[in-house]
Amino acid sequence: MKRIETIILSLAVLFASASATATTSTLADDKVIDFSQLPAAAQSFIQSDFSTSEISFITKDTEVLDTTYDVQFTDGTEVEFNSKGEWKEISSRKSEINLKYVPKQILSTVGTKWPKAEIRKIERYKQGYEIELSNRLELKFDKKFRLLEIDD
Repeated sequence: MKRIETIILSLAVLFASASATATTSTLADDKVIDFSQLPAAAQSFIQSDFSTSEISFITKDTEVLDTTYDVQFTDGTEVEFNSKGEWKEISSRKSEINLKYVPKQILSTVGTKWPKAEIRKIERYKQGYEIELSNRLELKFDKKFRLLEIDD
């Protein structure tokens, strides 16, 4: 019985050590890159939609199962892209994001319920969208643009 406990304890220590190493290496893989190292779709998106904005820096975050790219502009806008170069998140610390990235149904809901709030962030993911407003509310919508959750 003692031998089994020793084996279980050894496996637990080994697993914890491997997890810590994976986490540390994941954090260390966030590196600054040049514009030319972005996926072609991301480069095209920036050239067409942010052509007048100045890029502050670009980072590539390589994780175990995913790679993302973050483009930070000098005006406080940030765009995150997935490995294919499709935007995942658009946010602004200082002002409202360009509303052309927000589906009309979501704009309608926000405009009706919070007419004075600005949309500061949109994140799209497989299950739907997440929106952050200037009044600090976070809204979650499903793929059919139904409001599912409000977090303040």
